[in-house]
Amino acid sequence: MRVKHSKFDELRIQVVEEALERGNIALTARNHGLSPYSLYNWMKQYRDEVEPTMGKKKDLDKFNNPQTTEEWKEKYEQATKLIGEKELEIAVLRDLVKKKHPHIQWKWPENGS
Repeated sequence: MRVKHSKFDELRIQVVEEALERGNIALTARNHGLSPYSLYNWMKQYRDEVEPTMGKKKDLDKFNNPQTTEEWKEKYEQATKLIGEKELEIAVLRDLVKKKHPHIQWKWPENGS
């Protein structure tokens, strides 16, 4: 019987970790089919065990997935380029609609909204 109890404790600890990572206890409880009050009690019970290990996991994640400013700049440039391409595509499509179907022109929303 002790083995089942320890597995259940491990499950509780995983749910508590997830709730602490998300920062939303009610949502985590709902996703696992639990009462929020039960999860609050579990958090009181296991917080001392979970928080130190979470700090170590976050440190390891930072080491494994470094996000430098240059990587962010590259992502920003890619996103800006993609937005420009999409704006150009929208402008071309609007021109086509105006030329081929002038009666639809009045239905087209102004300023993209």
